[in-house]
Amino acid sequence: MQRDIQAVFNFSITVREVLGNTMWAAVCGLLISFFYVIAFRKSSYSVNLIKSIVMLTMITAFVMMVVGDNLAQAFSMVGILSIIRFRTATKAAQDFMFLFFALAIGLACGEGLYSVALVGCLLIGLVTTAMTHGLATTQQDDFILTIVRKATLSTESDYTPILQAFCKRFKVVSTQTSKLKKDSLTQFSYSASLKNASSSEALVEALKEVEGVRQVTLALEE
Repeated sequence: MQRDIQAVFNFSITVREVLGNTMWAAVCGLLISFFYVIAFRKSSYSVNLIKSIVMLTMITAFVMMVVGDNLAQAFSMVGILSIIRFRTATKAAQDFMFLFFALAIGLACGEGLYSVALVGCLLIGLVTTAMTHGLATTQQDDFILTIVRKATLSTESDYTPILQAFCKRFKVVSTQTSKLKKDSLTQFSYSASLKNASSSEALVEALKEVEGVRQVTLALEE
C-alpha cells in the first residue's frame, strides 16, 4: 500500500527534460499564434488570445510533466478540461479551436513527443490556412450599416440611390426612434454587401453628405 502511494507521487523527470519540454511548448505556441494571425489578418485578431495560446501551450506541458506517467494523470486531465472556462466572448468558433489546438500540442510537448507536436502544428496550421484562403474567395463579407438621421429633415429615399450605387444588396434589419427636446432621431440598421470592399470609406462619406444624417457607422457582420 505504501509503495502504491509513493508511486503516485513519484516524479522522475530531469531538469533537462523540463527545459526541453518548456522550450518546445513555447516554440509550438508561437507557431500556433502565427497561424492564428494568418487566419484572422483580413479582419481582426485578439492580441490577448495570442498570449493565451502561448501560455496555454506551456502551462499544459508543465501540467503533464508534473503529473507524469502515474495514476494522477487521468484525474489531472479531467481537472484541466474543467478549469478552462471561456467566460469572455470570442469572435468566432475558430477561437475555441485554436485554444484546443494549443491544449493538444501542449500535451504532446509535456510528454516529450516533440516530433508529434511539430508535425501536428504544421499539419493543422497549414490545413487551417488553406481552408481560410479557400473559403475567402467564395465568402461574401456582409456589413452592418447604421444610419442615424433627423426624422424631420431627411427620408430614406434621400440616401437610397447612394446605397444602390455602392451595395450589391441591402435590407433594413432594425429601426429605432428616439425623441430629443427639439427633434427626434431615427436609426436604421442595414445588412449590406458592398460591390467593392475598398469603397467602404467612400460610402460612409457619401452618406454623411446627405442633409439630416447625423451619424453613419459601418461594421463587419460576424
